[in-house]
Amino acid sequence: MSSLESDGDVVAYCLPGGLEFQRVYVKIHGYIALLICLLGSIANSVNIAVLSRKEMISSTNSILTALAVADLLVMLDYVPFALHIYIKIGANLNRNSYAWAVFVYFHSIFSQTFHTISIWLTITLAVWRYIAIKFPQKNRTLCNKRNTNIAIGFAYVVCPIVCLPIYFAMHIQEVPGKNRESNGTINATTHLNESSIREPVYALTMTNNKELLTAIFWIYSVFLKLIPCIVLSIFSFCLILKMKSSDKRRQKLLNKSAITATEGEKGRLHDDGKRGGSRTDRTTRMLVALLGLFLATELPQALFGLLTAIAPQLFEICYYAFGEVMDLMALVGSAVNFVLYCSMSRQFRCTFTRLARKLLPLPARAESEPLTTTSTVKA
Repeated sequence: MSSLESDGDVVAYCLPGGLEFQRVYVKIHGYIALLICLLGSIANSVNIAVLSRKEMISSTNSILTALAVADLLVMLDYVPFALHIYIKIGANLNRNSYAWAVFVYFHSIFSQTFHTISIWLTITLAVWRYIAIKFPQKNRTLCNKRNTNIAIGFAYVVCPIVCLPIYFAMHIQEVPGKNRESNGTINATTHLNESSIREPVYALTMTNNKELLTAIFWIYSVFLKLIPCIVLSIFSFCLILKMKSSDKRRQKLLNKSAITATEGEKGRLHDDGKRGGSRTDRTTRMLVALLGLFLATELPQALFGLLTAIAPQLFEICYYAFGEVMDLMALVGSAVNFVLYCSMSRQFRCTFTRLARKLLPLPARAESEPLTTTSTVKA
């Protein structure tokens, strides 16, 4: 990075101390990312197992299952990358080899594609939920199983097509011998070993086509990041307003019914009204929390991508200075959905508990006790 550091005009675009921060943080990034990936992979595997159970089948849960699959694949793909690049495991694989360059190329394409799929499935989830509470009479028709499967398939087919320009923006090339010792700016994955100076050195490089790079920056920042964030912000706001409106309307109905009811009937009406709206409210609140988490992790990336599209000089310095941080934010967003489901969905907790009891052996005394509560669980 020495040649870039000497370019004062480019460094001026970056936050003060950005490169120094990268040098310090990169030492611990691999361990943090690996821990998140391992925990997140387990959590998303549990999400898939629970949400695909017969008693959990619904349009919303089908989208959540497809979302968990995409997030799981993103984290599984990041594990070997983090182990080799940051934790230095697998030293027998030469980082300058053609095989490693191919893997980095695959990793760049694969992770971006499935993260994009995850983004647009989150948007689908917001649209489906908004229809459910805004047009409850049409919900069964518009958000039925067939339409849900079409929407999921659409995300898995169209997103790779949208990412096509990114595929062509990178290529593997052999580093000329005279540049092997001094060239440290090809990209973040170019790490040269002294033992490989005499061997062919391959690196993943960005295209020199400035028009293509500019188009890619705009596609990434606007279509893959900023537009989804704006759409989700609008839907989140609408969902919150609709929840408040539903709460007020339900409370008015309860108050009117309570005027003519006896004392005993008043208590029953209050409990029935509370139960009647609880499942819908919990589901909507859980999804609003999910959308809020998405915005917290994706919006900074969207804004940074937009700045990169406006000033491409930012990519050369600032992306490599904060690229690991943005990777970590994306991994966190993919890993913590399990916590949201468990904390906000009683049906998810109960189904997870029943599944755990089937898979994990119980002590002999516990097995002999009748499980009377599982048959009466409600969402």
